[in-house]
Amino acid sequence: MEQRNVHVMRYRALRRWAAILACALSQTVAAQTIDLAQDLARSAREAVTARVPLLVFYTQPGCPYCDEARRNYLGPMSADPARRASLRIVELDITSEAPLVDFSGRSTTRRAFARTQQVRFVPVVAFLGARGEPLARPLIGLTVPDFYQTYLDRRIEEALARIAATAK
Repeated sequence: MEQRNVHVMRYRALRRWAAILACALSQTVAAQTIDLAQDLARSAREAVTARVPLLVFYTQPGCPYCDEARRNYLGPMSADPARRASLRIVELDITSEAPLVDFSGRSTTRRAFARTQQVRFVPVVAFLGARGEPLARPLIGLTVPDFYQTYLDRRIEEALARIAATAK
């Protein structure tokens, strides 16, 4: 009887750890669904073809607000097929020296590009068109998490409306 209780307790503990791991992994998966910016010209062409805005999500390592925006807002949006039909998202680390092709097709680095865009603080979400032109005001910071999704949705709607207006 005592051995059975030990097995039951081990089984319950294992189930608890599996649930905790599943929760942690689901957030990690959502966070990993945002593509890293590599070729902004190509990303912009893909967005234009789909008639959607390109969202450039500027971040840097160690930024808790960037992590929150990625985990709770942009990652899930990017993973949702319905939302992906209305936008394209790429992430750009403003401290990275990794190569990047800018909107005009020139080679640069992620850090240098962020400097040319005057991005000094993160997180920033820019809503851009075919040549990198703004389609809506950038969303800077994450100071009010309760309203962040609303701010994000409004900017996306504004960008979609500008795309639709230029198509007429």
